[in-house]
Amino acid sequence: MRAIRALAGLVAGVAAAALPASRVRSGEREPTVTVLERTSDPLLRADQPWEDFSLSYCQVLRIGGAWQLWYNARDHHYRGAADGFVCYARSKDGVRWEKPALGLVAYAGERRNNILAVGCNLGSVFVDEAAPAAERFKAVVTRPSGDHSGVFGGTSADGIHWVWGDEPLLKCNSDTANVCFRDGGRYRLYSRLWTEPPYGGRRMIGYSESARFGAFPDPAVILQADLQDARDVHFYSSAATKLGPQRYLMLPSVFTTGDGLVRLHAAFSRDGRQFQRVSRGPVVAPGPGFDRAGLYASPGAVPGGRPNTWWYYYLGLATPHDQSQPGKVVSDGGIGRFLVRVAD
Repeated sequence: MRAIRALAGLVAGVAAAALPASRVRSGEREPTVTVLERTSDPLLRADQPWEDFSLSYCQVLRIGGAWQLWYNARDHHYRGAADGFVCYARSKDGVRWEKPALGLVAYAGERRNNILAVGCNLGSVFVDEAAPAAERFKAVVTRPSGDHSGVFGGTSADGIHWVWGDEPLLKCNSDTANVCFRDGGRYRLYSRLWTEPPYGGRRMIGYSESARFGAFPDPAVILQADLQDARDVHFYSSAATKLGPQRYLMLPSVFTTGDGLVRLHAAFSRDGRQFQRVSRGPVVAPGPGFDRAGLYASPGAVPGGRPNTWWYYYLGLATPHDQSQPGKVVSDGGIGRFLVRVAD
């Protein structure tokens, strides 16, 4: 396994420090990530008027016997994050999903829909077991903030009725599916950085942490293309997840501008800060159907029925990244899942 070459970028006008890549400790074997199963058809499709452009990033949690899904949707009026919808679905088995009529947000004058928020893009949802009951669920979203995409937080007692913060969690631009979760006495936040901010150069993954859900410092670069990668490789989003003690896995979406496709790679860490790529190639490639052009994994893997296995849900797209435009694409995107085994 080769260490990542970390090249310093700039964030909001200040230098972004780069953390060194982690290394396999003496006597340890290199981690492997193996896909055991994968859906061929989407478990959830874009089939509502507020989804008639596309679906976007998603998050699945299983709490007791209930499966909950949060996802982004876009209609044909979409031009940016201010036009996005955050939607909710539920399931008893993680396979058959229902889009309940929440009655929270009016769309075309009608509240019978599963929209729970507008004007933002959801990155991740997690359960904060140490928080007061009213703030048990926490979420990270992006929404317009001046001339960039600000990272904001929300809290909820039930994952459906949310209170959204006015102050950004992170002050620098990060226009992606940002991932946050509580890990002991700290909150970890995985974000997007650019080599030439705010939107220039190549995308890479940043990391910062805070003792509270807010006031995150400027992130450090933890994963990006290195000298062995092609010049058109971007690390788009992280799907960072804690699988267990000293077991952190990223399934970053790697975007190659030459063909416009997005594939899932893997990186592993013992401390949640220093990650090492598991292989040079993708662990999940585009499929033949709904996910033939792009894959974006959801963070927060759900334990599978076999040892060291986890279900990952993902957004699959059939349209190449730079060709996905309202008016040209109709009801793109579906949510599937795959089962991975992680041996470390």
